[in-house]
Amino acid sequence: MIGFYFIDETRKAANETDIWHVVASESIALVELENPQQVKSLIDSSEMIIALKDLEGGVSTLKTLDQLLLMLDSAKVNPILGTKQKVYFSLNSTGSQPISWSVYIPTDERVYLDPFTQLTSLPQSISTRQYKGMIVHEYYVNGELLTVAKIRNFIVASTDALWVEEAIRNNGEKFYDEYYFKTLSQKLSQYDQQIELAEGINVWLRPNSIAHWFSRKNTPSLLHPFPSIEEFSYGMRIKSASENSNEVQIIAHNVLPENAFNGFVKAALTSSIDEVHPLMVDDIAFYQRWHVSNINTFIDGAADYSDLVKKGYLESVQKRLQKSGFDLNKLSDQIKGDIAKATITNVSGSAWQHLYFMQLKNNVEFDIALGDLRNDFDDKSSQKVELIGRSGFTIYRFPIGDVSGGLMGVEFQDSHQASYLLRFNDFMVICGDLPTLSQWLNDWLVKRRWVKQQRYNVLINKLKNTEGEASFVMNTETSWPALNYPLSKTYRDYLNRHLQLFLSLNFQLWNINKDQIELCGLFSGQLREDKAKKIEKVLTITTGEKLAMAPSIFKDVMGQPKGFTLIDKENIIETYSFAGDTLFYQEFDSTISSEPQLMWDMNGEASVFISLKNKILHLSRNTSYTTGFPVELPIYSQIQYLKWLPWHAKGSSDMIQNTDGLVLATDTLGNIYGIDKKGEYRGKWLPQNTLEPLIIPPYLFQSDAKNYVVTLSKTGKLIIFDAEGRYMKGFPMLFKNIVSPQIFVVENASLDETVITFITLIGDLVEVNGKGDLIRKEELGDRSSGRTFDLLIDEARKRSYMILDQRHGLVKVKDSSGQLLFENQFEEKGKAIGQFFDFGIDAEVVGITFPSSQKTYLYYTNGKKFVEQPIRNNTTFNMFYDADIQKFVLVSSFDNKSEVYHLNRRN
Repeated sequence: MIGFYFIDETRKAANETDIWHVVASESIALVELENPQQVKSLIDSSEMIIALKDLEGGVSTLKTLDQLLLMLDSAKVNPILGTKQKVYFSLNSTGSQPISWSVYIPTDERVYLDPFTQLTSLPQSISTRQYKGMIVHEYYVNGELLTVAKIRNFIVASTDALWVEEAIRNNGEKFYDEYYFKTLSQKLSQYDQQIELAEGINVWLRPNSIAHWFSRKNTPSLLHPFPSIEEFSYGMRIKSASENSNEVQIIAHNVLPENAFNGFVKAALTSSIDEVHPLMVDDIAFYQRWHVSNINTFIDGAADYSDLVKKGYLESVQKRLQKSGFDLNKLSDQIKGDIAKATITNVSGSAWQHLYFMQLKNNVEFDIALGDLRNDFDDKSSQKVELIGRSGFTIYRFPIGDVSGGLMGVEFQDSHQASYLLRFNDFMVICGDLPTLSQWLNDWLVKRRWVKQQRYNVLINKLKNTEGEASFVMNTETSWPALNYPLSKTYRDYLNRHLQLFLSLNFQLWNINKDQIELCGLFSGQLREDKAKKIEKVLTITTGEKLAMAPSIFKDVMGQPKGFTLIDKENIIETYSFAGDTLFYQEFDSTISSEPQLMWDMNGEASVFISLKNKILHLSRNTSYTTGFPVELPIYSQIQYLKWLPWHAKGSSDMIQNTDGLVLATDTLGNIYGIDKKGEYRGKWLPQNTLEPLIIPPYLFQSDAKNYVVTLSKTGKLIIFDAEGRYMKGFPMLFKNIVSPQIFVVENASLDETVITFITLIGDLVEVNGKGDLIRKEELGDRSSGRTFDLLIDEARKRSYMILDQRHGLVKVKDSSGQLLFENQFEEKGKAIGQFFDFGIDAEVVGITFPSSQKTYLYYTNGKKFVEQPIRNNTTFNMFYDADIQKFVLVSSFDNKSEVYHLNRRN
């Protein structure tokens, strides 16, 4: 990152040089100043720099800089040295130390006195040595070794001797002008009169040194998914820098790198306000956006970039698409304006995926073009395009991968075997991973959007008021795994020790606008990660009798929590809003044997399936029976689980999704009955007999846009059925051990990539794929008496799981690899119920409930308390984040009471 003045090739004297030939070659920043004390005052008043003192070594590093500034100040006022008007210091990377400071004092070459004796601010030299025939002095400054030498007319000092030795070897002459300085300084010299910093201060930044510094801290075999600063700048000269209450901003004159993607597409870009950010959701970690004025010029530049970095790739992809009848021109003709690339973890959190957003010229014309593409593909290919319905939207599945890469080159490459296209508002969305696309769509619909979250306000306001040609946003909360994962263990441990400070910088924004770049750090208030949350009880509901089961959450047609349902031992169902208003009330004359199942139809009308012993009822909201119900099962079939499974039905040509599905009733003998909305048996669910009692309700998952049902028995029999109730090849699988009643499914594009995980009570962790292949079987503990294991499935986003290991009140929480996160010895000795909620890096919550003592303890995954005192509760509880009020909502129950709590996300 360095912008430099044009080098004066006609120096006054043969033995003089300039700053560009003595500055450290890996300087991150170079500062030119007339008054060093003025800089010290600015540093001392900077809240950002004060915050950095909290970092390990931060106080020491800044004290060293104070001493060096004092040294520059004393040199300035010493007439014997003949110091020129300006002095310099730099922050350096990738030397023999992780980070170092250097200072540069230009003197009058005609001074023949020993210049080292004139550096009166330095202590007595501890040693003197020679390097390449030149005298090198060494001092201790604030406990750090400072190396000092005189090279021509410059006194050069550094806390890393490597940079002094480099300057001696160059002797003020030999340097990589073209690579580092010459072209850059020429281009930036025009801005000499456009600097708005304090008088006498100039700062240059160099992106390549920042990139090199960061790469040194990575494990070479591990990749991170975010762009390098080198994509945005070859070098900068700071125009202005400011600190506001929630923003640190640097605006710099910028030289765009010609061999980076942004350099190749520069000619196609114009400045505009960002219009695509309203489509971003909480889990988007990185977000790149370009505003395109000419789509053909953009595509041509992207193609040239592809040929540079991966020759032959684009031609190969385009030929493959063309052979299948996919005409890319029909897509490119529809695009204008904003194009964005969003990076997000897949549904399991195990890999990074990309979502591509492209603004459309005309929605109707795009729908027609997409239909034409489908017809062309179906005519020419043996595989057909599938239409998949999701929440009222229709997704086109083209059974050919990398449409985005074929359209715009390697920067938009996708490695999946299929491409999913969707029109969403005024944008085309392309993704290669259907679960990721579905999760993004669901998150947006339930308002997990940037524009609906208070903590994103500072970012949204910035994006709404900032014009740019190209920009990049990093969401620190969700990008933390990407920052941390590739780092070597030493640096990963270092960052984790200072997690709170780094997370307080919620967002970064890099924005290119013509010949300027803006770098912003944005704060939305400290997250206060791992600090106990304030909790407030807001509602208590009391029923006539003790509750028969845990409360369940009532959700609206879009999946938003709107209330909770209670069932007492008198077989009364009551549903309340979170304000305490009654939404539903019904009494029954027989035992309600399982949790009622809510269903929404195409018209947004709710109805509910209820099981009474061996009967299935289907009631509308006004409690009238729907046609075909009740359905009565054989007398020996006492219903244990009732599960409504809404099929993700195919969409129709007019983009309206059909509603379909089955209610599966599982009895205590392991028989599964499948009944449709008309009350009729479907397929092989007549019943389908698993021959063993099940330990969990049937679980629905998708692969290749087809529906499958997985079941697990108490003794470890695992079965996958298709939607019609037929056994899938490779099943059942028998494990012959008592299992824990949880199952974790990672959906993928094919069955052999779909992973199903469960754990036995004695600690055998089992993973199988959808084809019936055993992937992993690992013993996580010994067979101690009374020791049990459970999976804790993420109930917030269903993306991951933890492992609960307990024995006589000693509870251990482990991650999915079996590594211990924390442990606690409780006074209670009975078996605990464990739950896990992943609301993001600032709120990964583990709940430990002891039914006997009616206490629920809440912890962060590092073992610190999420709330100070336990909550009264004797079964599983519900917890979710309400974006409208910016609080967590927790619903607990005990005896005949249910209570609702609010927990502040930020205290």
